[in-house]
Amino acid sequence: MTDAKPTRYAFFRDLFLGMIGLALGRLFPTLHVAPKDLTGKIAVITGANSGIGFQIALDLTKQGAIVYLACRSQSKAEQAISEIVKQVPGSDSRLRSLVLDTSSLISVKEAIEGLKRDVPLIDILVHNAGIGTGSTTEVGFTQERLPVVYATNFLGSFLMTHLLESHLADDAHVVLTTSTGQYAGRFSSDFALKPVYDKVEMGFHCPPASPDSLTRDSSLYSNTKSMQCCFAKLLRDRWQRIAAAQGKVNKRYVNAFTPGFTFTPIFEKVSKRPFAEDPSFWLLRMTASWIGTHVSQGAATGVWLSTTVDKMVLSRENGGGYWERMSRRVSTADMIGREKLERLWVRWEKDAGVEWR
Repeated sequence: MTDAKPTRYAFFRDLFLGMIGLALGRLFPTLHVAPKDLTGKIAVITGANSGIGFQIALDLTKQGAIVYLACRSQSKAEQAISEIVKQVPGSDSRLRSLVLDTSSLISVKEAIEGLKRDVPLIDILVHNAGIGTGSTTEVGFTQERLPVVYATNFLGSFLMTHLLESHLADDAHVVLTTSTGQYAGRFSSDFALKPVYDKVEMGFHCPPASPDSLTRDSSLYSNTKSMQCCFAKLLRDRWQRIAAAQGKVNKRYVNAFTPGFTFTPIFEKVSKRPFAEDPSFWLLRMTASWIGTHVSQGAATGVWLSTTVDKMVLSRENGGGYWERMSRRVSTADMIGREKLERLWVRWEKDAGVEWR
């Protein structure tokens, strides 16, 4: 099951539009998402204590959903819940905290084990947790000896989706908060098919470029964001394949979206490296407060993808896609050959320690 590969013109057109959006997003028309009645629907959102994740949690709460705020600490989740209750009085009975750190595979397993005991089915799963940097001075590694940016931004979500697959509703929506930075993601054709510990692997964790990409936060970040787009495409295909084998029509949908250049706390956590060491992140950090759009606009496409029944989104052609301002865009995943995409899935399985075919 394959898609027609977009033209290079389409790719560079959408890359250009993405760059325009970063610079001029504040001048664009305001996005409006039509509210839905989500009464009784269960949503799980990672990184829900601030930024895009908090806004999506707030908006879904306003629409009546039962929302699990998955955060690194109980205190952060409770603070976010308190703020949502202030804005949506009477919603406290529909808000839950879930301690989950996507950078830790152990934390993901423990959290999901408890979640599956607590909920029958999940209707909306939003993978939003992410960081821009692993350390203030150097590339950080997790307890599992993997680059922390990779584990936090992608691998934890991959494992989480695998563990929750049997608990996703038949018409569940899975949404990944990616970034326009995914356009800078690149993968080699011969990256390892087994875990690489205590080391950044060029061509997998970061683009196969100059040695500088091994230490630039933006390089590691861009590859994780490209991985999210690739995962959406591959997971869509998996669900289509399973449904076809059962003689059914797949009604589960997965998509990735970019919030554009949104002013969120992530930029406060980006390492303070000078321009010469990481020009991309230096520029974003220095301009975020006066160019970045409001978080409600950054989250709008994610809220829309979480709730929409628009046939444009739910079609075979657009499912598993990358979206910007509620419009389908060509991503790096669309330009990668099938063999390399499937090679990525194999590597993710190995890193997460699971078999998921």
